[in-house]
Amino acid sequence: MRGEKMWRNRLTVEKQYNHGVIRPQIKGMSCYIRAAVCEPKITRQVRSIAGRAGMDMAGVENRIKSRDSYLEKMQRKYNPGCQGYEVKDILRYTYTAPAEELAEKVLIAMELYWKAGFHTVEIKNYWLDRQSPYKGINTTLYSPYGQIFELQYHTPESFSIKNGKMHELYEKQRPIKDMNSREYLELGNQMIKLSNAMEIPRGIERV
Repeated sequence: MRGEKMWRNRLTVEKQYNHGVIRPQIKGMSCYIRAAVCEPKITRQVRSIAGRAGMDMAGVENRIKSRDSYLEKMQRKYNPGCQGYEVKDILRYTYTAPAEELAEKVLIAMELYWKAGFHTVEIKNYWLDRQSPYKGINTTLYSPYGQIFELQYHTPESFSIKNGKMHELYEKQRPIKDMNSREYLELGNQMIKLSNAMEIPRGIERV
């Protein structure tokens, strides 16, 4: 009887594992493949609107998240109560414009996307968040093809710092578990100093 009970418990665990981990991964990879298929036409539209809005594109070579990076993020964020396998930034793009023009051109770009059938469903303006060392505007869009993607808006300065010194400090801080440790806090202070030294885009509160 004891052996039969252990066997049944093992089957239950295996079923839960298959449902809670493997199936979401399969669905997650289908999302990744779908994004890769949609990428060329979305990229063409993103390039077109960048030109019409008078903005530059940056980091185009990284527009598709790597498969390994995607799987790692999916596993880190997934929980059985949500569809965490639908990572929003499999496709990600960046526009840049000078600080004195950024806000105006962001609003122009958003209107152009709306007219083209792309819906901006989420806007995070980190220039208004004093607690975040990261500065930029992150948006999430749905394309007419049903594909979700991320579009960031930066000044050349904020983009350079994000991918340079800020990234280096973040990668040092991320593995530290003790958020009250001296090292963690010092790295955070260094990121805040970098952030505070950046030029704030004119009229950015309008976005």
